[in-house]
Amino acid sequence: MKNSSIWRIATAVLAVGSIIYTTTSSARSRRVGKQMQQAESEPEFDVPAEYQNVFDRNLIIPAGWAFGVVWSTIYSGLGAMMVHQALPGQAYNPRYQKALPWWLTSWTLNAIFGRYFSQDDKRSVVVSDLTTKANLVAALGLHHALEIGKTDVPAPEKYLRIPVSLYTGWLTAATVVGTPDTLLTLDAWETDDERDVPVAAGILGATAGAGYLVARQLNDPWFMLPFVAGFGGIASRQWNRYPVVGLTAAGLAAAYVGLLAYWLPKGKFRDHDRTVLDAAVVDPDYQDNPADVYSGLQHETNIERERMTPIEAEGLD
Repeated sequence: MKNSSIWRIATAVLAVGSIIYTTTSSARSRRVGKQMQQAESEPEFDVPAEYQNVFDRNLIIPAGWAFGVVWSTIYSGLGAMMVHQALPGQAYNPRYQKALPWWLTSWTLNAIFGRYFSQDDKRSVVVSDLTTKANLVAALGLHHALEIGKTDVPAPEKYLRIPVSLYTGWLTAATVVGTPDTLLTLDAWETDDERDVPVAAGILGATAGAGYLVARQLNDPWFMLPFVAGFGGIASRQWNRYPVVGLTAAGLAAAYVGLLAYWLPKGKFRDHDRTVLDAAVVDPDYQDNPADVYSGLQHETNIERERMTPIEAEGLD
């Protein structure tokens, strides 16, 4: 119990430190980038010059506003979850216990990303992309450990898991978006608008299809929401420059909005495997007590039993 509390608090501290470090590093890189480009026109992105250079050639990078909206939302939500998992009442929450190693890994990688994203050299562009890909693996492990899409949990945990879904979805999109950055930085891909425009449109279509399939596999519609910001950011950036890419991104964003309008209120694509009672969080023996974890069908049966007279209820036994 004591060791568990120490690790949960340490994880929360690491999370806060990682967020602050990444945010301040990004702010510093923006100042450096602006200073280095004073003689040029106003840069499109608030990033160091090397990143600006490669972003200019990457047709599937969203506009800067998308990054600001998504990351501020994700960091705020994950920060709230870090506080919740460190509370004494969550000491026996098995999902939080399983998630601890993934949290530690993810927040460490987040700090590493912040370190290299603030550096103005080609190596940092490649390392930051590889770090994003590694963090996607950690985010998927976190998603699994928290049993998102598998177990229906009580509030506030139910709602605090949403930022994890957004985090996983955004890192998935960022993994696709960041790959051209690495290829361009390593001179493994020469820009050619005649070829790159249809390729970029095809990549966006494939990404949208894969994102929907992954969301269904994870049983998590919230996973899809960051893709709307990503596609919307690409559409607003490329609408006039490369209309084919801009229109493709806009169409995919609209399609995702339609899918989310149907699935997001449900919060799932299919029924959860099990439902956890509030008591399961504070009962250290709940995993050994079948009464604390029960299926949705059993839950409905219990409700019907309560509504019936004693004679009628006997028929359910």
